[in-house]
Amino acid sequence: MKDFISYIKGFETKNIIEYFGEVSIHIFKKQFKDDETCSMKFPLEICEFGFIHKIVPVMLTAWEIPDIAYNSIKYANDYRKEQITEEKVGRIVNLYRGYENNKPGSDYLKNANLQGVFKYLMGMTYEQFRYQKLSWCEQNFNRNYHFFLGISLREKEEIIDINKIVEEKFGMSVDELLEVEMIILWLCSQHSTPLKAPEEWYNKKEDSVLNKENLKRIIDYYSVTYNDVRKSEIGKQIFYSRPFVKTQKGGEYILVSIYPLIMAFADGLYWIIRDYYLEKGKGQKFVNIFGKMFENYFEELVQLYLPDNMWARIPEGKKKSADYYIETERAIFLFELKSGLLRITAKQQIPDVQQIDTFYDRNIRKAYEQLKSSAEEYAGKKPIIKIFLIYEFSNNTHLMMASIPEIFDENENFYIMTIQELEMLLVTYKKNSNKFNEIVGSLLEGKDERGTNSILNILGNYQVIDNSHFVEDRDYFEKILKKLEIELD
Repeated sequence: MKDFISYIKGFETKNIIEYFGEVSIHIFKKQFKDDETCSMKFPLEICEFGFIHKIVPVMLTAWEIPDIAYNSIKYANDYRKEQITEEKVGRIVNLYRGYENNKPGSDYLKNANLQGVFKYLMGMTYEQFRYQKLSWCEQNFNRNYHFFLGISLREKEEIIDINKIVEEKFGMSVDELLEVEMIILWLCSQHSTPLKAPEEWYNKKEDSVLNKENLKRIIDYYSVTYNDVRKSEIGKQIFYSRPFVKTQKGGEYILVSIYPLIMAFADGLYWIIRDYYLEKGKGQKFVNIFGKMFENYFEELVQLYLPDNMWARIPEGKKKSADYYIETERAIFLFELKSGLLRITAKQQIPDVQQIDTFYDRNIRKAYEQLKSSAEEYAGKKPIIKIFLIYEFSNNTHLMMASIPEIFDENENFYIMTIQELEMLLVTYKKNSNKFNEIVGSLLEGKDERGTNSILNILGNYQVIDNSHFVEDRDYFEKILKKLEIELD
């Protein structure tokens, strides 16, 4: 019996990419229509006991599609003859399952202790959870827009105007870029080859920014060639920033999967400006300035939702300390802010565990020492809740905490919090201070569940589910959508 790589080599790569791109669209529509999990089943013919032929279902998950496309590009080309049928898809998926289970690093769990198991699951679910609940994408879109366009943060003046970068790259303003990207998203929800759609579907006015030339320019920016993919040092993760593939034979642009396209749209402004600085050899400068912008954003939030006497920046002293404190009725919160991102190779089905360890050492363990030092300064007045605050979206911080038991099991009231969770918590204080105090009480209940609980889970227990910070004037997604509606009217 052929293995996955041998079998997939016989298929035309273009056909593989387009077929599974269409599958991703089908999964996406079903997921939101029926609230189903992001997967799809295909029939597979098997021979049981050597003589009983039967059809069984084999399941494909949405996050496996980019890897199938990646391997097709890596090992085949557009000049192969075999075409896909539904029956063959079942076999491809089944063979892929065995291939995935035998990848280097997949045997990590065999010898891992419980701490290692949680660490591995953290990396694996980091990818899975992003597919399963896409509501985070709109939040990230609004937050990134706010950072670079919506506010006048002090350090923002040190960053080159993103409108200038977008004008240089695309010949349009940021809002116009986002309008075109929204149209591309809509077209891709219909078919994986958006440039084949009739232009009259979206180009409704003379001199409209929504024209085929602009669509092609932006799709090209978010595309890779077969050669780019084959040289990629991050494997299939290249599709998270470049979700379109330009085919080898015909030069067509095909969507690999609609999910990484949505994710690229959500984080696009951040990566456009960060990539610009990397191209100029000033990547570290951007990282440093963005860290300061993160601190300024924290101050903007607490100024918006809390009285001035409830919070302060902790003065820098001889000892390294936390960044901020907030004093509530029941506890003192200490915050250490980190704007750095976990590397993309650590966020996949077979995560790079070494990269996870590096992130822990440089960020969490370092932050722990700073928080512990500040906790000694504030000890005795009220219970202290120590917060490691991260900018990046994550809804599996409970697994992250469980994988570092020497910190989170051995120390009371120490949590990892995302910026989205802070926004939700502060909005709760403004709307219902009694509920806020109950949440604080839950955070203080003890350390027995620290490895399995999270701030997001505690917020959910009190029905704090939606983020009401990015509403009205801060709902930039809705503003761009209304501009698009006018353009299409």
